[in-house]
Amino acid sequence: MRLLFLPRYGPQGASSRYRIWQYIGLFERAGHEIEVRPLMNDDYLHELYSTGHRRWRWPVLGYGNRLLDAFRVSRFDAVICEDEVLPFLPGFVDVLFQRLNPRFFVDYDDNPHVKYAHWPVLRRRIPRIMAAAEAVIVGNNHMAGYAQQFSRRVSVIPTVVDLSRYRQRANTDPSNTVRVAWIGTPLNASLLIDLIPTLKRLQSQHPTLSFRLIGAGAGFPCNGLGVEILPWSEQTETELLVECDIGIVPLPDTEFTRSKSGLKPIQYMACALPVVASPVGVNREIVEDGKNGYLATSSNDWFQKMDRLIRDPELRMSLGRAGREKVAAGYTLEHGFSKWREVLEGK
Repeated sequence: MRLLFLPRYGPQGASSRYRIWQYIGLFERAGHEIEVRPLMNDDYLHELYSTGHRRWRWPVLGYGNRLLDAFRVSRFDAVICEDEVLPFLPGFVDVLFQRLNPRFFVDYDDNPHVKYAHWPVLRRRIPRIMAAAEAVIVGNNHMAGYAQQFSRRVSVIPTVVDLSRYRQRANTDPSNTVRVAWIGTPLNASLLIDLIPTLKRLQSQHPTLSFRLIGAGAGFPCNGLGVEILPWSEQTETELLVECDIGIVPLPDTEFTRSKSGLKPIQYMACALPVVASPVGVNREIVEDGKNGYLATSSNDWFQKMDRLIRDPELRMSLGRAGREKVAAGYTLEHGFSKWREVLEGK
């Protein structure tokens, strides 16, 4: 088949990289002819993450090129769009693309309708897009429940990883520094801020404890917490994670976070790191409390469960192994590709 992929970002965008870009090679090796047309390129993300600002030239270029793509979509056997064709425009623009190619699939890493809650004229935008698509692909069951209100064909494809890129830490030496990892972007690093007092308390109790924040950005407010803030890159992310001992995923309980696809815990577990996470959304499915990590609610809960892991290297290794096994059993690139083929082949 000739397939057109419309990711929101270039490969540097985490959602686009894991929902779209990492599959391209597998589709090509399976004999498909592929074209990829991102809405925003990597230069846009570099500027956004480094400065926090968005210049108008990027959306003007991106939206202009995407509108030109409308003249080409009929040439493909199927079109796979991440999130939306043109965000914040009336839904008929997306539906136009879907009518130009009836084999139009939409894929959601999280729930985009949340951002339109305060835009009355756009509140029905996502439901209309879902209703018009041949199929809706989502990252978790919570999002599937939302999509099933509007589409009769909804498939869950979790966000997955290429496990061959993630090696396991060889051993855990109790004399070494215990390093806690968080990975993300400057845009979601604020999710860590409420946890900082608990992390500082842990650090005061354990002099060898350190924190590594990957991708949080140089401007992250540490508020007295001793941290190592490192830039994210696709080439170094797995090595930076595998040098750590525990991975954390703090989240508030909101409609948006309940729809997130759970990439962070999957990455940690792929490196055989035990995970401590908020019991929000898909975290409750990925993290099995006491088996491959812990779910933590209150500040005291976070302190006690992390303290237990910091003190017990054998426990960290046991939970980490179980996490790696869970990823291998259902969250690998091969599992995701198999599900994508089922969707596109109509099985």
